[in-house]
Amino acid sequence: MHKVALNGRFTGTPQPTGTQTAAYSLFEALVREPRDCELVLFADERFLSVRDWAGHPGVQLIGVPFQDWSRERAHFWEQVQFPVLARRHGCRVAHHPITTSPLWHNGVKSIVTLHDLNFYRHPEWFSRAFRLVYALCAVPGLKRAHRVVTISDYVRDQAREDFHLREDRLRMIHNGVKPLKSDAIPEGRYLLCVGSLQPHKNLARMIKAFIRVREDFPGLELRVVGRPQPRFTADDELPDLLSSDGVSLLGYLSEQDLANAYAGAEIFCYPSLEEGFGLPVLEAMTLGTLVLTSNVSCLPEIAGPAMLVDPYSVEAMAQALGELLRLPAAQRAAKVGESRAWAAKFTWSAAARGYLKIYEEVF
Repeated sequence: MHKVALNGRFTGTPQPTGTQTAAYSLFEALVREPRDCELVLFADERFLSVRDWAGHPGVQLIGVPFQDWSRERAHFWEQVQFPVLARRHGCRVAHHPITTSPLWHNGVKSIVTLHDLNFYRHPEWFSRAFRLVYALCAVPGLKRAHRVVTISDYVRDQAREDFHLREDRLRMIHNGVKPLKSDAIPEGRYLLCVGSLQPHKNLARMIKAFIRVREDFPGLELRVVGRPQPRFTADDELPDLLSSDGVSLLGYLSEQDLANAYAGAEIFCYPSLEEGFGLPVLEAMTLGTLVLTSNVSCLPEIAGPAMLVDPYSVEAMAQALGELLRLPAAQRAAKVGESRAWAAKFTWSAAARGYLKIYEEVF
């Protein structure tokens, strides 16, 4: 039976968000999906339910203490040690799920999941150290990978344009969305934003739009789930705006608390300037929350029936928020039903089956 090495370096993050959450959900689905290959998983057993993966047929779990390492140590492992370990365990293919991958393959064919190209197209959003790491640990591996799998058509088009990748090396598989369930609805009438406090999340304009809308909806709140990221450039306006009346920063939330926050929101707001997929949009839809998001990047592709708006226009965002807040109950219920049906199309099981086909064609 062929073996696939799965690079679980993302398990070094005790509080996963974004790409780490997606990588974990994909590996969880691969472990459970019927397959004709053995998975050799390199991961930190302390991360969520990773330890349980070892009990599944055709799965070999190799514990790696990523959570004890610095980011530099983890990059060294990925670039130098992982290719040696993958070959030593008899793997013919290696899958790297969070954009970075080794330049040297050591005879093991490389598959890389590319989540976005923000680091390449918008260097002004990132620190110098972050740009250097990705220049060394992402770009060379992407250019030499046997397959690059993007998570949206939008990112696939960018990869083709920026890296001149041949069509036979490019694939697209949408992420799935894990069905979430709320067990308590927070009190109050509020809008919700979810995402790290990064420049492209466009939170400053979002807060300005909220301030305008609040004039017509006294008592309305804006709750922000997220935390600062030292690897990104700062928005000088944001600290003062986060101190505005009605705005609260909730920080990092557990999966259950996040589900409750989604379910209790009047509207989920995701006015991002640049995304590779936009998973929070679908998470909100599964919990019956109306969504307002951007009409740029991948979001029209992923967001389906959500209300799309120009993210560069505070006025347009404020007007759209007002429209959604004034929706009659019957129209709101219809939109919620349409959104739930749309989000249900994106499953991790389908994503896992797509990757298994790629493994087979690369063997």
